[in-house]
Amino acid sequence: MANLFDMKGGRMLAILSKIAERMPPEIGDEVISHPKIIDVMLEAAWVYLEDNPFEKSSSDLLAALHRANDEEGWGISKEAFDRLAITAPNWPRGKHAFLSFRIRFGEGSEGVALTFERHVARIKSVFGESGFWRWEHLHSGMMPYKGEPVNRLRLLNGDHTHNPVIEWVIVDLGTHRKRDSVTAVRDVKSLADELLVVAWMFPDMIRAIDYYKLPGLFAAGYESNVHECDGRAWQSVVVVSFHNGNRQVDVNAFDRSLGDSNFSVPVLLE
Repeated sequence: MANLFDMKGGRMLAILSKIAERMPPEIGDEVISHPKIIDVMLEAAWVYLEDNPFEKSSSDLLAALHRANDEEGWGISKEAFDRLAITAPNWPRGKHAFLSFRIRFGEGSEGVALTFERHVARIKSVFGESGFWRWEHLHSGMMPYKGEPVNRLRLLNGDHTHNPVIEWVIVDLGTHRKRDSVTAVRDVKSLADELLVVAWMFPDMIRAIDYYKLPGLFAAGYESNVHECDGRAWQSVVVVSFHNGNRQVDVNAFDRSLGDSNFSVPVLLE
């Protein structure tokens, strides 16, 4: 393993952030003298430095985007693909780090709904009819509730931030497994539609979810309004998981109070 203290500043800060997330609560302020600190540092370093078995080249990712564009009829231009080809970052270090895309269609709240539906449809296309399940109460856009139209899905960062864009992103899918709730850890870097792209871009990773080495995934950058079940507005968060029994990817919504470490709350790194 590399010497932690010989690393460049950016990588060292990334490792320190991992360490902070994994600190046992009993350590308190006496971190340096606590005997568990060495174990925590080693665990954090390995998490950051290990290779990701689902790594793909930028060419493979662009090929997958080409297929999606052709099969789903998204109309992404050649110029956009050319721009992506010359701006592709290197694959990030870390076994839960992924290079992927942010692909958004339309403006504002209508764009949020359009983007969500297009990516969910792509997930279904990739996994097939028998390999896909969507919760019947997970909606987007304006849907009726007791005879009145109600918005069912919004961005945590505000729908006004939603604009059409296609760009590279780097994400970490292993963050915030140890938490009191999703609410306690979600913020401006929480993934929304970016997580849906990861789901159809890396189907083998989704199929490998075992809730131990690979967690289920909260798209905490979304807020879901499930009046039929919550009783209160905006209590749910979109989640992508995998059901090993029937081999189905699940697109669902769970209560944002969930602290279950079988699920992570992924974040945007770049």
